[in-house]
Amino acid sequence: MRPLALALILPAALAAAATPLALSERQVATLAFTRPVVRVATTDPDLLALEPAGPQLKVTALRAGRAQVDVVLDDGAVAAFDVVVEGLRRPAAPPPAAPGELTLAVGETRRLPAPGLVRLLVEEGGAVRARADGAAVVVTGLAAGRSSLVLVDGAGARTTVPIRVTP
Repeated sequence: MRPLALALILPAALAAAATPLALSERQVATLAFTRPVVRVATTDPDLLALEPAGPQLKVTALRAGRAQVDVVLDDGAVAAFDVVVEGLRRPAAPPPAAPGELTLAVGETRRLPAPGLVRLLVEEGGAVRARADGAAVVVTGLAAGRSSLVLVDGAGARTTVPIRVTP
């Protein structure tokens, strides 16, 4: 049975008597009644998926928003629900890498060319481990965070490499 989407025109007294139902986006709730459900209607079919089956109504929250749901039982009784769907929290996008910044994942290892390397300085903080290996530097991400390397060549020139380690 496909749910019906109807614009509900309810007297103010009936609208005020609607039972509140709070859901989170993608949450599924099953409403159980003592009588079989014969018809359902919602003010926003894009917000909720309604699936009646006997004396139960499966309500799936599809996106954030508000809607009203009316459930008509086989004896003509109507149950009204004022549904509020809260959106899921989504992680913020990581900030863009700074120019010249090396981005590693935890556990990832990279070789950086370092011709003429005489000295390697590593900012302590637990985010990375680095070691000189001939004309290269081997860097491993240990924990989420930021660090930097300073590469010093035979002429004393310094090159700073900012590093960001992501989870």
